[in-house]
Amino acid sequence: MFNFNHLYYFHITAKIGGVSNAAKYLRISQPSLSSQLKILESNLDTKLFEKKGRVLQLTPDGERAYSYTKKMFDVAKQFEDSLKSPGDKMSERLHVGISEQVERPFIADILSPVIRDNKGKTDKIISITSAPDEDILQLLRSQEADLMLTNKPMYAEDVVELASIAAPVNLMVSTQLLKNLKMRVSRNTSVQDFLTAFPGGLVIPTYKMKLRHETDLFVEEIKVRKKISFESDIMSVVGRAIVDGAGCGFLPVPYVLEEIKLGLITVIGPKSGLWKHSLYMLAHKEDEYDDLTEDIVKRFKQLDKWS
Repeated sequence: MFNFNHLYYFHITAKIGGVSNAAKYLRISQPSLSSQLKILESNLDTKLFEKKGRVLQLTPDGERAYSYTKKMFDVAKQFEDSLKSPGDKMSERLHVGISEQVERPFIADILSPVIRDNKGKTDKIISITSAPDEDILQLLRSQEADLMLTNKPMYAEDVVELASIAAPVNLMVSTQLLKNLKMRVSRNTSVQDFLTAFPGGLVIPTYKMKLRHETDLFVEEIKVRKKISFESDIMSVVGRAIVDGAGCGFLPVPYVLEEIKLGLITVIGPKSGLWKHSLYMLAHKEDEYDDLTEDIVKRFKQLDKWS
């Protein structure tokens, strides 16, 4: 007789890929998980995993075992769903995982029109989680998240890209700050000339953020030296600091679209952007997409008009 826990541990490790990620998901230590998997292999008298370089892969016997555990736990999930009360079923969630690299209020600009347009059409609750990329990817691969929004391409056999956009990045500065400084800008104002004349510093993301590395490369390319007045690893704080006049900074246009429309931010640079910042909408390849998911993807794609 098999130990159910051993089979579940094997299933999660095979599904997520790697003992480290599986241990985090299962909330047990790596040595404990490795020990449980070895006991299962001993009971079966076969190897289920093998290492190829640094990657843990399923053996042919492991692939066969996973095909059976997948059926088992899919049926278990269906059984669990069948026992849900009507109220529980009405409270189903569409879980969207957002990389901490992505500006969070920007997500509301995508989802709010979708929620409004689907009012009365669906009972699903849209649930948002923000975390590091590796944590969101783990949720997606274990199918605890339905969608993932990130600014980094993800390569995994069980993950598919539903859409991507190339958002233009421009130099942003508070319109009120320009008035206070009595600085005028026009369509012909170059970024180099503006930064040279601007007395304030740069408002930028911290080094852990992809946008920071892109900013550093651009500033180095245009050969302009500028002090940093403020930095944060929370993108919404970077945007807010620019609006409040703490300095100027480089941001993707969709992140501050509302502030631009309201005239709170002045954009410096070509409409096509000084460079492009890529964003990706990902899903698990085995997931089926309902109308709500399709609407979110459609809304996300519409942002590409700014590229």
